[in-house]
Amino acid sequence: MTHLEIGIKSQDVIDIGVDAIHPVPVAAVTFPAVTIVMTLARHGEVIRGIHDHLQGVPIKEEMSTLRFRMCMAEAENASLRGKIRTMEAIGTVTRSQEKRARMEMERQLASVQESQRQDRENFRKLQELVTN
Repeated sequence: MTHLEIGIKSQDVIDIGVDAIHPVPVAAVTFPAVTIVMTLARHGEVIRGIHDHLQGVPIKEEMSTLRFRMCMAEAENASLRGKIRTMEAIGTVTRSQEKRARMEMERQLASVQESQRQDRENFRKLQELVTN
């Protein structure tokens, strides 16, 4: 196997391995050195072409764009989670206020009912007094 390393950028490395496979068993075939050198030279040209092509691909810019989009999505998710927590807190406060209001209304109703009962009792006593 022939092993080639190509540096695309200063920190990026592509490791490309090339296997020379022949349908006849290797023991029965002898490759002339010229054939091997020419094959490797052609492979080198192809690899250099790939290298030149890859140098033109704006990978860093695309990665930066994707990172920016990911940060924006994370910020939006955090904002939505904050809104949900706020809505849950509002719901909790609202339920608490509704419970207090219901309890106050029940207390006032009980007070009015007690007052009416007291008025009926007083009216009954007054009627007894007038009839006696």
